[in-house]
Amino acid sequence: MQRLARHGIEVTRRGAGGGAMLARPAVEIGVGDVVRLLEKDHALVECFSPDGACCVTPVCRLKGKLHAAEMAFLAELDRSTLADIALPAPVPVGV
Repeated sequence: MQRLARHGIEVTRRGAGGGAMLARPAVEIGVGDVVRLLEKDHALVECFSPDGACCVTPVCRLKGKLHAAEMAFLAELDRSTLADIALPAPVPVGV
């Protein structure tokens, strides 16, 4: 939550009646941006991490493909906003 707040995705309020809400309209927040923020410290595979040591790195033929797949995944998420994936607002009872 703090990371999302620091990057202007959400605002939080403490105390009675507090909680979290989007800092901007959902249509202005990209899904890819949210995933990048939340996954920032989590490498897809060990060899992608800054100190990732893998014994097959010198001969690995998979790392490039995994990197391309990760970029394609994020590019696909970049095509959507939170508004695109949000559930519709519930209709009040009796309306």
